[in-house]
Amino acid sequence: MSDSDQQRAQRYRVGGLRVVYDTGDGFWSAEVVDVSESGLFVETTHELAAGTRVTLLPEDRSDAELPFEVLAEVVRTNVYDLDNHFDRTPGIAFRWIDITDAERELVRNYLRGRGRPIAT
Repeated sequence: MSDSDQQRAQRYRVGGLRVVYDTGDGFWSAEVVDVSESGLFVETTHELAAGTRVTLLPEDRSDAELPFEVLAEVVRTNVYDLDNHFDRTPGIAFRWIDITDAERELVRNYLRGRGRPIAT
């Protein structure tokens, strides 16, 4: 998927979805704000540099609809800054890396079944 395709990917809200992101040096858990076929955004005050690679996996591993872990890369971090960006959700945007066609299809089906499209 090209960069322009990723920018156009439909985003969805999925209530109650949390992921664990693991850098290899540590791991954190965060609520997913939105997700698409190309990646996701989590709400957190934790900061990671753009380009950092992580392993993402659903916090609830019993969820048979998303049973896999995937490699992802940080695209951007929205720093927690109430003085200058009080209206911006702090968090990290991740882009999938090396996701297989079968995994992408699982994500697509999950979003269609449990997601709510976000108007762009």
